[in-house]
Amino acid sequence: MFKSAKPLRFPAFNTLRTCTLGSGLLFAFLASNIHAQPSASSINFGDNASPWAKDQECDDPRFAGNGMAPTLDETDRGHDASDCRNLFLAGSIYLVDSNSTSNVAGINFGDNSSTWANDGQCDDPRFVGEGVATTLLEDDRLHDANDCRELFLAGSINLAEGSAPSSDGGVDFGDNSSTWAFDRQCDDPRFAGSDMAAMLLDTDMFHDAQDCRDLFEAGSIRLLSGSSVVLGGRFERGNLRAGDDTRANGSYSDSYTFIADRGDSTIVDLRSGEFDTFLTVRSPSGEEFSNDDYEESFDRSLVSIPRTETGVYEVIVSSYSESESGGYTLEITTDERPLESLNQQISGVLIDEDDTFTDGEYYDTYNFEGRPGQSVTLDLRSDEFDTYLILRQPNGEALTNDDADGSNSRIEVILSEAGNYEVVVSSFAGGETGEYRLNIAEITDQSDGSNSEVITPSLRLGDSISGDLADGDQAAENDGFQDSFFFTGNSGDTVVIDLTANDFDTVLSLQTPAGALIENDDYQGSMDQSLIQLTLRESGRYRILVSSYSSGETGDYQLNVRPADALSSVSTTANSGSKVYGIFAGIADYPGTDNDLDLTDQDAIRARDALIAGAGMNPDNAYTLLNADATGSNFRAALNSINADIGADDTLVIFYSGHGDRVPRADGPNSTDPDGLDETIEFYDGPMLDDELAALLDNSNAGTILLVMDSCFSGGFSKDIISRPGRMGLFSSEEDVTSQVAFKFQAGGYLSVFFDEAIREGLADRDDNGEVTAIELSQYLHGRYRSDVKSLGTTSYVRTSGPQSAYQHLVVDRGGVGPYSVLFNRN
Repeated sequence: MFKSAKPLRFPAFNTLRTCTLGSGLLFAFLASNIHAQPSASSINFGDNASPWAKDQECDDPRFAGNGMAPTLDETDRGHDASDCRNLFLAGSIYLVDSNSTSNVAGINFGDNSSTWANDGQCDDPRFVGEGVATTLLEDDRLHDANDCRELFLAGSINLAEGSAPSSDGGVDFGDNSSTWAFDRQCDDPRFAGSDMAAMLLDTDMFHDAQDCRDLFEAGSIRLLSGSSVVLGGRFERGNLRAGDDTRANGSYSDSYTFIADRGDSTIVDLRSGEFDTFLTVRSPSGEEFSNDDYEESFDRSLVSIPRTETGVYEVIVSSYSESESGGYTLEITTDERPLESLNQQISGVLIDEDDTFTDGEYYDTYNFEGRPGQSVTLDLRSDEFDTYLILRQPNGEALTNDDADGSNSRIEVILSEAGNYEVVVSSFAGGETGEYRLNIAEITDQSDGSNSEVITPSLRLGDSISGDLADGDQAAENDGFQDSFFFTGNSGDTVVIDLTANDFDTVLSLQTPAGALIENDDYQGSMDQSLIQLTLRESGRYRILVSSYSSGETGDYQLNVRPADALSSVSTTANSGSKVYGIFAGIADYPGTDNDLDLTDQDAIRARDALIAGAGMNPDNAYTLLNADATGSNFRAALNSINADIGADDTLVIFYSGHGDRVPRADGPNSTDPDGLDETIEFYDGPMLDDELAALLDNSNAGTILLVMDSCFSGGFSKDIISRPGRMGLFSSEEDVTSQVAFKFQAGGYLSVFFDEAIREGLADRDDNGEVTAIELSQYLHGRYRSDVKSLGTTSYVRTSGPQSAYQHLVVDRGGVGPYSVLFNRN
């Protein structure tokens, strides 16, 4: 059940990602057992330089079987990769050259990516003996396979003491650049077991290291035989390191080649969790396609070439900045089928014989094949019913839209995955029928598409720049406009980033090199200024995002980036004598029977006990209001009682879990609520408006106020309350989005569960120093939302009013609380 009285969507189709290891991989597994074969990932298939490449026969003399060419030539060894890989996976051929395997005597020799590979000496520091190189580097561990294997077989070297296969079986777990990393489920499709994620993608292969390593060592997952193979393309696992070639900016680089024919479409996808990726693809004619941050991610670069020319392409893997190093994965997918146009104009009709959702809404479905980098617009119109539009992506997630233009629906998206996309046409209410028009259009005229480098201005400390938000700028998360900038900072620098504007309500965001997001809306209550000031905790490239609070706002702005001697807004250390006070309100049993919720009263108890056990809150300082006791008058009485004791060094926590609503403002729109709506929390005896709660908290003597709200539309409280120094808000959803009941955790809402983990279990204390800072808490909660609130599952969709607002997202507003301010000291 949802915490809203509005009707919700209940689709009948499966939303789970499925493992992509299909029948071909099963045949390969059987073949590997019959012929004692290695996994395909341990075989270097080479390239497609053979004149007989891509003729559906394997010309590489290292193999044998029914799929081999009748005549084999030694010059084709390692030069018919696509044919031989596909036939090996299908089980038609097998490896006959044992020197091509990577594992001997249970030893994983790895690959040959070392600078010193194939020089006749073993450079892997796990070995000792006469054949080992004089100088050994840790970076060469598992990266000089041929030399070390041959010398080991010859008896010239042995494993050093303590270098025997470890408990992880020599598995290369990779990095943690997956979107779902650190969610305590393994998302890498090379594994299987009880603690695997329900949805698996090839793109997460090698990118969920910590989760998979922990679960592998605990024995709850296992490595699948042959599962390192990425289906449908060439896959490389490499490392940037000292000794590699360098680009003009001093960054290390590796290069690869592939062959494409005229008319092929190609995707080159580079990912790393260890450096800021930069990708260049050079065509046979010398034209270069480059990409830095695909979808604004430092961890991923992607180039999509819709139609190639015939010849050899060069791929250059590098980093954005000089001397960055680390592991990466590179996937090259070339599709020989002509790229079909996505453009479709469909006239259809919803009738009472169509399939229905559980609430009685009829729906029709359509499909198209998409690829990363394509910009697609879906436009659904009808004069006979209120439209509802859903776009389901290959990874199982969905985008939805209700009313983009009156009763019409529209979704605009740049595709990020290759595969089949499903378009679902439906209605807002059950039983609606009538004619409709669906237009699916690919926007091909893009100056900032993935095929070219997006130029983003670079700033230095001390710079001041004038800019403007305008039509055509990047899209922000609220569907408004956004400008982005970069600056390079050093650990220990103290910086101030100051944004001012007269024409729109400013929002300022800062993304750190590690991906943490720091935001400020109204600095000291001013809607025309946003300011972030902090001491940098890491060296690297920082991204500044300039946007507006409401969508569609435009105008001039001034941005300043300057050094500062020290932070001035808040202290970054907690007073040892500070106390935590709290009011914990949870309502599951409302008057009557129609509006009851499940487990929301238990949320309040959970949050209270988390602060008692994990933050040292005195139980006498906790006021718990459940069900019929959670009235507006009891809330005011509890707040008055706390105000009599609380001081400027103390923290006040307000937690609420229950119904939320939106109501028209009596005075219409104003600067605080430009949408003309007030948000409410629904106490047992009636609603409390966001303005009313703001007025009550204005009388508090607390030095820090943390507002934690798990209710529908709760994000709307941010504008009214988190506008003064010392206030921070955690809200379960945006101001126009409902909040889900967290049945999977046996809780009323997700926020209470994740808050409990963060405080009671100390999981938000990432540096394990006994303190939970504002940024540690918000980043932990953001991560948990990304991992467990991926979608509404197989039964429901959230109704929203904006394009691509398909899911409930956590809203964090730190206001005047500095990111490194200590909120709680752990016991």
